[in-house]
Amino acid sequence: MITVRATLALLMFCGVACTPQPSGCSETPTTSKVINGYTIWGKGDEVFLVFYIGNPQSADRLLRAMTPEKMLVVVDHPLIPATDAERIPSTLDLVGRNLTTGTSKTFHPLSHVSELGTGVEWGTNFEFPDAGCWELQLSAPRNATATIVLKIE
Repeated sequence: MITVRATLALLMFCGVACTPQPSGCSETPTTSKVINGYTIWGKGDEVFLVFYIGNPQSADRLLRAMTPEKMLVVVDHPLIPATDAERIPSTLDLVGRNLTTGTSKTFHPLSHVSELGTGVEWGTNFEFPDAGCWELQLSAPRNATATIVLKIE
């Protein structure tokens, strides 16, 4: 009787953390969009994680753990200051979580001056600490938040 109660208690308190994650990764599809006359390839919507600009043959690439991957965050609605007191954020915080292992990491892309426009582009080397199915929360003021999923080998 004690064993049954202990097992039942474990099942009641275990919740999502003890549920095994599926082995497959339902990755967000790679799409393209045009911003300021430039075709870019990546994942997302109003907030877009960019893999490549102008090179459709390289749009789908294998992302590897522990390897720096230069990627950009581009927004549909530029972050243009409305007053002199406002500033374009110099960095964005992108929260990532490995759905396979539970590892979390926040990435900090820095603003870039680019031909895509002012207040449109941030970039950094994304380095994922482990392989698995990574969910990224991409957000920027004046743009809808995007959740994308990447498969990291």
